[in-house]
Amino acid sequence: MAEAKAETVHLSTHRVVMDLHRGGLHRALGVPENQEIPKERIEKATHSKNEHLSKMAHLAQTMASWNKK
Repeated sequence: MAEAKAETVHLSTHRVVMDLHRGGLHRALGVPENQEIPKERIEKATHSKNEHLSKMAHLAQTMASWNKK
C-alpha cells in the first residue's frame, strides 16, 4: 500500500489577489478604513504566522511602491 503523504497547502499571490477585498488588511490589522496603515504595522504583518495575512501585507508593500500618477 502506498504511504499517505501530508499535503502542504501553498498560498499563491494569485489567490491573495483574487481574494482581495477592499479594506481586508485594514480589518485584519484593526485599523479604521479611513486611516492609512502605518508602515511599521504592515512590516510586522509580513512576518505573521497567518499566511493569508502575510501575503496581503506583502502585496500592500508592493502596491505602495507602484508609480502613482
